[in-house]
Amino acid sequence: MALSLRLLRCFVTAAETGSTTAAAKQLNVSQPSISVAIRELEALFDAPLFARGAGTGMTLTHFGQRKLAEARHLLASALAFATDDVGEGDGGLVQIGVFRTIAPVYLPRVLKLAQARFPGLTVQFREGDLAQLDEWLRKRQIDLALMYDVGLPGDIERECLAELKPYALLPYASSLAKRRRAISLHELAEQPFIQIDLPQSRDFLMAPFWQHGLSPNVQYRATSIELVRAMVASGLGVSLLITQSPAAEKTPLVAERPIREATVIQPLVIARPARVPHTRASELLTACVRDAVTEATRERVGK
Repeated sequence: MALSLRLLRCFVTAAETGSTTAAAKQLNVSQPSISVAIRELEALFDAPLFARGAGTGMTLTHFGQRKLAEARHLLASALAFATDDVGEGDGGLVQIGVFRTIAPVYLPRVLKLAQARFPGLTVQFREGDLAQLDEWLRKRQIDLALMYDVGLPGDIERECLAELKPYALLPYASSLAKRRRAISLHELAEQPFIQIDLPQSRDFLMAPFWQHGLSPNVQYRATSIELVRAMVASGLGVSLLITQSPAAEKTPLVAERPIREATVIQPLVIARPARVPHTRASELLTACVRDAVTEATRERVGK
């Protein structure tokens, strides 16, 4: 029996979805064909890919985990071969993951640029937190991710697009906002503070205060930037953010001011699985991502 891409695709999909039924639905084939494909692979390797037993579900063995990584690499290589510059032109399918908090800022720009430049390009996107994006990259469930570089492991390839600095978010009518100058962290720490309470972001945005021996007067914690901005607009406090606000959400009720002190910088990156060939479609979308970030950054500097 020869190894085929069909068998690998069945195996990878079953491992990622957690069941032969879900894999069959995703691949639009019958459930028995998924089971047969897995058995054929196990016969070829003379080793089990999944543990058998009541209540275990589709649990990979250690051997299966190793073969899953190899299968994903082979499928990615086959996709790159099938969609080269000559055969695919300016079309194809690309899957991008975007960090949930920055998606409203950049993703609409990316999609608009891709639609205008490459009408034949199909873009599918997934929003997630940083941990989810890391997992999707490792599992080859996305081709690339637009995200912050917060502890990305060495086996993730990254390209830095911008280095973002924290800024103060203030009620527009406040005395701090009326000064129209950079705000000191000391001044910010004295005000009622609204903290963004998200994994990774939480400690990162507290670090500038800690670096200067400060402890903000935290009155509220919110898990979305939209809510933080709305609370600041209502005069409930001030905040410290890195993520830019989408143009559609800009309001005269809040003011953004730079921070006076030198502080942490957050790299905004395109991340990819390392040592995986880039498809033509992913390269086209990457160009759109670069330009979208450049446009957004230029607008912010020009404010």
